[in-house]
Amino acid sequence: MNANASIKQNKKETKVMSVSAATVNDWIENDQALLVDVRETSEFDKEHIPGALLLPLSAFDPELFPTIPGKKVVLHCAVGKRSETAGKMLINEGYHDIIHMEGGLEEWKKAGFETEIPYHPPQEQKAPEPVFLCPPVGEVLLDEYLSPLGLSQNGVADSIGVSYEVIDGIISGAEPITAELSLRLARYFSTAADFWLQLQSDYDLERARHNVGADIRKKVRPRVAN
Repeated sequence: MNANASIKQNKKETKVMSVSAATVNDWIENDQALLVDVRETSEFDKEHIPGALLLPLSAFDPELFPTIPGKKVVLHCAVGKRSETAGKMLINEGYHDIIHMEGGLEEWKKAGFETEIPYHPPQEQKAPEPVFLCPPVGEVLLDEYLSPLGLSQNGVADSIGVSYEVIDGIISGAEPITAELSLRLARYFSTAADFWLQLQSDYDLERARHNVGADIRKKVRPRVAN
């Protein structure tokens, strides 16, 4: 609700009126007051007085200050400092009869009055992404051999005597390295005969440990000699 121009007056020296938490509580119980909380949203979300309207001081705009005929509008914060500051801002804009609650939410709670603590359902925690140390064979072939040497997939396929689809499958991960492929690639790139096969084995073992390792440890017990 926007401020009513009729409640403004020519600027003159005036003070923010301080009232106790008990007084504010009486007004609220008798439907005589609206409480305006000038703390920040994160504070309000943790705990607030039931029915309070949130207008954070960091974005406080006197033009948006509510006025309700027949009701007192009372500012409050955590301990009374920010609410008094907000009150002075309103006075500087020509408002009068500005009230703030002395001692803020702390005094309200000390007096034993009710607050609300909103329930925030726990957010589902996503499992962290696993960190794999063994790269796919196709990644090694592309990043450490084909790209640095300026070789095409078709050219390598022709050179080692396999189809383009085989090399494309290795790079995409759809084609596993067999003993024969390891020998062909080893001959062409002058690596150890089992180099490519070992890359495939290390990759497969690491993924298997991640996918079923815990289940295997639970269900399979080491054989103990009699």
